[in-house]
Amino acid sequence: MASSRIIEVPIDNSNDVLEIDCSQLPEHSSEICTILETEGSALRFYYVFALEYYKQEKTEEAIAALKRGLANARANDLTPKVPLLNLLASINVQKAKLATTSGTAEERDMQLKMATALLTESEKISRQEPRTFLVKGLLAMAKRSPDMALQQFNIALKLNPTCVASLLGKARVLFSKRQFQTALGIYQRVLTLHPHGKPDARIGIGLCLLRLGHTKDARRALERAMVANPQSAAPHVLLATMEMNEAKRLMDSKLNPKIDGGEVGEALEEGGKLLNAAMGRLQMAYELQPENAAVLTRLADRLFYSGDYEGTRRLGERALRTGDTPAIRAEAQYQIARAHHAARRFDLAFDAYQKCLASNDKHALARFGLGQMQLQRTDMSSAEAT
Repeated sequence: MASSRIIEVPIDNSNDVLEIDCSQLPEHSSEICTILETEGSALRFYYVFALEYYKQEKTEEAIAALKRGLANARANDLTPKVPLLNLLASINVQKAKLATTSGTAEERDMQLKMATALLTESEKISRQEPRTFLVKGLLAMAKRSPDMALQQFNIALKLNPTCVASLLGKARVLFSKRQFQTALGIYQRVLTLHPHGKPDARIGIGLCLLRLGHTKDARRALERAMVANPQSAAPHVLLATMEMNEAKRLMDSKLNPKIDGGEVGEALEEGGKLLNAAMGRLQMAYELQPENAAVLTRLADRLFYSGDYEGTRRLGERALRTGDTPAIRAEAQYQIARAHHAARRFDLAFDAYQKCLASNDKHALARFGLGQMQLQRTDMSSAEAT
């Protein structure tokens, strides 16, 4: 929904202001920019209106406003350009992420290069603006350079220790580096600073607790996330995943001593209840966000075990179109690969397993599947290496 706040633009050579309602912005930002130029407005107004257009998902209009503002910058006062450069760079980083899923490698590289150039210019003007280093951290993450990202987030936090976005970026990098305890502390700090913020720090807290083996505490954190943000699919997906994993443990004779002890019926009943609960959560998540890649991969997994291989493939392909992280894209490719594998489309399975491992070379099941495909091709040397 569009913002309803009013922005007051001072009228040149007057004590009056022009009130502009952000819920009724012109279709094209050029109209706003013409007003700002006529009134000789400060560059911060171009930034404010660009941000409003961006929040309303009118990205190209936001970009146009930022570029128009930069063109009006004074040569003898460059500091006001910095916020505009940083916002434009962050939009380029976001567009690069979108190109990863629905564009081309050339488009992604072009957006990353533009972001790099903008941030270089911004840093030359001022090295004291924390948001410059925040966006540099996001850029490094987009380039899959976690160490560089961590360095940039640390610089941003040295300049502004309570910047929530920088804290979240740092926590995410530490989580990817398996430093779960440290990441947990940062997510808890974010929750204290911004308890109603998005993304919800409770989800990060739940993930860290889960990786640290504190399953009950993780469940409580995710349940609180559901209450705090009822429209978020993420906690439903994570709780469903926990329940599916527990169901598999209960129904596996190697992991559940009750089965060997003759309590097969009880184990199957408990596992069945958990699977039903998990499917209910996934259905709810799907209703909330039908194109959420994590939801689609979990549903694809359930369809595979029910024997619906075409359904598995279709959901995997949908997840691939919307997934914007290497882990999610790898899981989507794995679901596609196993569907082709089960349907005996071995060449397609081979290709999808390779793409999965290109995104996540530690995906053990994909590596095993690729080995099977290489054996199918009688490529014994490659299969042994895999």
